[in-house]
Amino acid sequence: MDPDLAAPEAPVFWNAADAPAVVSLIAPLPPLGIGSTTVAQFEPDGEAEDNGLSRLRLRSGSALVGQLDDASATQIGVLIPFDDDWPIRIAAAERLRSELIERTADPPLTRQRRERLKRALRCVDARESGASYRAMATVLFGARRVADEPWKTSSLKAQVARLTVHGRMLVDRGYRRLLRGQVR
Repeated sequence: MDPDLAAPEAPVFWNAADAPAVVSLIAPLPPLGIGSTTVAQFEPDGEAEDNGLSRLRLRSGSALVGQLDDASATQIGVLIPFDDDWPIRIAAAERLRSELIERTADPPLTRQRRERLKRALRCVDARESGASYRAMATVLFGARRVADEPWKTSSLKAQVARLTVHGRMLVDRGYRRLLRGQVR
């Protein structure tokens, strides 16, 4: 991963077995007489990988991976394996369909949950750098709010501690739950 790239511009790598909540393979439809949309309608930015897969990034930021020789002309479909993750994969495919066709897909994470995840991971980074809970609370909530309560019994202190525990769980094993579409 190139640290100089912004996250939305960095190539997306994942193992499809670990991330069933991501639609990881699109494919050209065989001639079955079924009509479908083409990727070109969504103005993708595409790149061919060494392994024969094409990675397409839609304007919305979603990334699609598949074997497409001519993505601009090919009608596409999603391949979904019959496995234990079927319900997760169907939900991901439905989100993709809503995004592509109806342009109304809800994000899998709410804005509030995404903010909590960011704060939790920032807390883990801060603790690993030696920051105190008080210093972390000052950065997250501002010096004035921290000073308004007695620190020993502060609700902000408790919140930072919970965020740190949650962030540690995410780093240790929780990220896999996110990849599986289990956002709680």
